[in-house]
Amino acid sequence: MTLRILCLHGYTQNALSFTKKTAVFRKCLKDIADLVYITAPHIVPIPTLTTIEERQEDSLENLEPEAVPYGWWTSSPEKPTYKGFDESLIQLREGPFDGVMGFSQGASMASLLQVLLERPHLSEILKDCTHQPFKFAIVVSGFEPRDAEIMKWYTNQYPVLKATEEVSSDKDEQDGEEEKQECLYGVQGASMHVIGRNDVIIEPERSEGLLKHYKFKTPTVLYHDGGHYLPSNAASRQAYKAFVQSFV
Repeated sequence: MTLRILCLHGYTQNALSFTKKTAVFRKCLKDIADLVYITAPHIVPIPTLTTIEERQEDSLENLEPEAVPYGWWTSSPEKPTYKGFDESLIQLREGPFDGVMGFSQGASMASLLQVLLERPHLSEILKDCTHQPFKFAIVVSGFEPRDAEIMKWYTNQYPVLKATEEVSSDKDEQDGEEEKQECLYGVQGASMHVIGRNDVIIEPERSEGLLKHYKFKTPTVLYHDGGHYLPSNAASRQAYKAFVQSFV
């Protein structure tokens, strides 16, 4: 069985550039997974030009295809609402995929897509989606969303996908009943989080902020001593393959 993995690039990248940047990752999984790369729908304006129109025109006409910058949404500390997020979800209504891998902004999108496929009713775009929840996500330099409404998808409590019942003793009956009634928050699927200790774009502490939303299945965490990139050394390659292999 060959797995299909959806791959989501980082901010200012695109599917072509991300394919090249992840060549080693793709090679180490070649016998067990097919990687499908998709470009985000929003062109990221080049900040050196005067107007948005000039920036978009320059991006389309004067840059090599792999250099045209795209993003899954736009926001700012002053305006944390994710503009363009729904359009990106429409772009991602494909499949089927067994798992998802994302880098930076694409990692955050991968995590959000993972939770939305577990609870499609939370999104008008995905509420009628028949895609099964991902078996796993690989989140590289990911981060929590700044958009408060989107953040609620992690922090609001929902019933677990597959409930498990425990028989409590008479002594702990009351505590047991309370535990059964409590719902789980966060993501219920499996995950691997890749975090660079010297990442100055998405600091390690910010990436670690996502881990608290993955308590249903203990996440696999891969630290590396580099910065804002997907590591490709031997130890990292072995870790990727071992993680993905467990879902074949």
